[in-house]
Amino acid sequence: MHDTETRRTTTVTLTIDGRTITVPAGTNLLDAAVDNGFEIPHLCYHRRLSPTGACRLCVVKIDGTPGLTTACTVNAEEGMSLTAFDGELEEVRRHTLEYLLAEQNEEYDGTYRDEFRELVIRYGLEDPESRRYPKIRTALHPALIDDSSPVLTYDPSKCISCFRCIKGCGEIQGKHVLSFSDRGLDARIVAGYGRWSESECDGCGECVQLCPTGSLVEKPHRAEIRLNRVEKQVKTTCPYCGVGCQLNLHVQDGRILRVDGVEGVSPNDGRLCVKGRFGYDFVHSPDRLTTPLIKRNGRFVEATWEEALDLIARKFTEIRDEHGPDALAGYSSAKCTNEDTYLFQKFMRVVLGTNNIDYCTRLCHASTVTAMMKSLGGGAGTNSIEDFARTDCLFVTGNNMIETHPVTATFVKQGVANGTKLIVCDPRWTPLVPYADIWLQARTGTDVALLNGMIRVIIEEKLFNRRFIRERLHGGMDAFEQLSELVRSYTPEVVEEITGVPEEKMREAARIYARAETAMIATGMGMSQQTVGTDNVFSLLNMMLICGHIGKPRSGIDPPRGQNNVQGVTDVGCSPIVYPGYIPVGDEDNRRRLADLWNVPFERLPADPGLSTVEIAKAAAEGRIRGLYIMGENPMLTDPDTTHTGKALENLEFLVVQDIFHTETTPYADVILPAASFAEKEGTFVNSDRRTLRVRRAVESPGEAREDWRIIADLAERMGSSIGRYADASRIFEEIAGAAPIFRGISWDRIDHEGIQWPCPEPGHPGTATLFEDRFNTPDGKAILFPVDYREETEQPSDRYPFILNTGRILYQYHTSTMSRRNEALNAYADESFALIHPEDARLIGVGSGDEIRLYNERGAFATRARLDEGVRRGEVFVPFHFRESPVNMLTRADELDPYSKIAAFKLSACAIERVEG
Repeated sequence: MHDTETRRTTTVTLTIDGRTITVPAGTNLLDAAVDNGFEIPHLCYHRRLSPTGACRLCVVKIDGTPGLTTACTVNAEEGMSLTAFDGELEEVRRHTLEYLLAEQNEEYDGTYRDEFRELVIRYGLEDPESRRYPKIRTALHPALIDDSSPVLTYDPSKCISCFRCIKGCGEIQGKHVLSFSDRGLDARIVAGYGRWSESECDGCGECVQLCPTGSLVEKPHRAEIRLNRVEKQVKTTCPYCGVGCQLNLHVQDGRILRVDGVEGVSPNDGRLCVKGRFGYDFVHSPDRLTTPLIKRNGRFVEATWEEALDLIARKFTEIRDEHGPDALAGYSSAKCTNEDTYLFQKFMRVVLGTNNIDYCTRLCHASTVTAMMKSLGGGAGTNSIEDFARTDCLFVTGNNMIETHPVTATFVKQGVANGTKLIVCDPRWTPLVPYADIWLQARTGTDVALLNGMIRVIIEEKLFNRRFIRERLHGGMDAFEQLSELVRSYTPEVVEEITGVPEEKMREAARIYARAETAMIATGMGMSQQTVGTDNVFSLLNMMLICGHIGKPRSGIDPPRGQNNVQGVTDVGCSPIVYPGYIPVGDEDNRRRLADLWNVPFERLPADPGLSTVEIAKAAAEGRIRGLYIMGENPMLTDPDTTHTGKALENLEFLVVQDIFHTETTPYADVILPAASFAEKEGTFVNSDRRTLRVRRAVESPGEAREDWRIIADLAERMGSSIGRYADASRIFEEIAGAAPIFRGISWDRIDHEGIQWPCPEPGHPGTATLFEDRFNTPDGKAILFPVDYREETEQPSDRYPFILNTGRILYQYHTSTMSRRNEALNAYADESFALIHPEDARLIGVGSGDEIRLYNERGAFATRARLDEGVRRGEVFVPFHFRESPVNMLTRADELDPYSKIAAFKLSACAIERVEG
């Protein structure tokens, strides 16, 4: 299987119209011709799709082959000689175009690229009088146009039955929502069984990007956009999840009016999800912060930048000088660039003198990173996103990938179509389950027991990799024996009792994973957001290591990151325990090196670990943290036990919030600073597979909003401690490459076209697609097993609080939704909170579908709407965390953290549910 991954190592030479060309063996003939300047016309073919040969425009004459051959349906071969252009071929193409024109509505409004129209012009067929065939069809009655989708319009009168949209939906996105209905002139594309709005279409827009005629066109801003008025297209990186999709932003009159996926580059090769393609209106929202605000007498008033920054500098200086540097703390943001966040950590350490720096990774992937750092010596994804399409087995646990990382999921679905065995482990049904060979529906919080049971099966049936254990594990077979002894008690019967997973399902999953030649793991917040989150990941790593499924292409562990720059922010040092490049704060040699680089006294750089996110809030409530600088975070919606968080913020002497919008946190601020969005700044992000990607300015910031790094640098100057005067963000990245060895060989010039995966130790190095091929980043170069026993979470259901609350994301909204909910297209799909409840549980408490319900426990309460769903386990309830009207973190707990990662138990909170009367 997966023969397509074999690298092309040979070439073929052929002749086209008398010119000799050389191309890689296996190259599609049409691609070979077009790439070498032979503009053979075509409409149905697209290099990202399998050939169709439907439009017949790419016909050529191949010597030794009778008749005409469609170039898109054959590959270039050694010694092939063909004619691409002569009088006969051009006449055939003209005839084909005339035939298509007779059936096509030619109206054109200038809002989309029409490849068909371009060929009509190329062949001089604009004038109907010059054509041989009368018009059979023109514009349809408006009632026959399907305008029901929130994001696209389908006009059958412009369709030429090229199959691009159908194949794009199936082959690229893996959704198979589109098909043909009827025949002849009545043939039309249908979504599902009829109208788009009634289908399973999720609005990704792949069909729109592929359509060559304008039969499918984006609906948002169609009344405004005119392609002849689009002044520029700006290539940049998506600001939503951690895939790092490359976007082309179409800018007209200073506004982003359309987005396309960039084809031919990693990681997405043109793919986008609904948020990436249609979630950009927040940039131009009238709600944007546009001027600094200072709270005076309990109310915010507009201020100048000088007033705001002078006040912040004075207050931070007073707190530092009177109470010490560790009375201050900062929250950085995964939505900001590497350059922004690097300067933020430099400001906290050099100017304020503290390691009390953290950001949202402490609330999502900290357990994963902690376990991987201890076991492997590195906490980042080990493989490329593309490996999800090429591996023999994929184990997905605690990750609702189709909704949270939709483009990564397209690679997974491609892999399944090509034979990948898929195991999904999740306590509730997710859209990935139908693609799975096995679904392990374990009770929430029982992951260690399940994985230990799988390890026991692997050992019992001798499916482990003895050579890998001996050569690449610290302690070798002795360490393996310790693990074997620990898991001996996790018999299939015991595991089934704890987890609810049937014995045979667990056994078969273990066999599939262990027997695979290559295997990948994708883990997520379902595993990490527990007080035993690090233990969960230790168990996952133990299983991976004894099977030897790491350190080679198509084998490893990739935790898809939830926000666009989660990976990069820790890479550049926004952590209480490491400096840039994951070097511990206690490493004296590194601090001396950074002191030289930053031109500051060595003694100024703090050496003691700082406080993590939840610990900062606790310290603020206790009066130990007196000043807090929040850049792009919204703890009043994201932190656990937000009632406690609110009291902590109220207890601060001084709070600064820097953001693009007012949030649930800004009312607590003393000063609010308006920042630039992703589309208004230059910089870089690092995606989930360690790929450093460019971010480019497309539009100007509203009002007086500034790039985050410029705000930080100006504030440092006012505190009398310059952290560097940079001409632009590229100069900051040059310094990052000096501070963090993993970036040393990366420069903006090198990533202008396509990103590079770290580690990249020197200029000219291609980057590293697969980690740990030779050694692990541990002292002896060997991975470490961490055998762990199953422990119940301390908070369990009770008579008073009989349900377990689980939280997570949905496709159409993002994180705290300050960005996504300012897009009409996304809100048209999902703009209301809900709670998924098993129908039998709902019956017992007298709740029906759509009823307003109240969820509550001793920490707080919120209201939402019930949705009955058999995919949820009995006794559990799932609520998305995006909606401020239903703040789920009122119920989650902050009083108990994972002892290693300091993460809170977002996934396990006991609660009660009652129907709201009236």
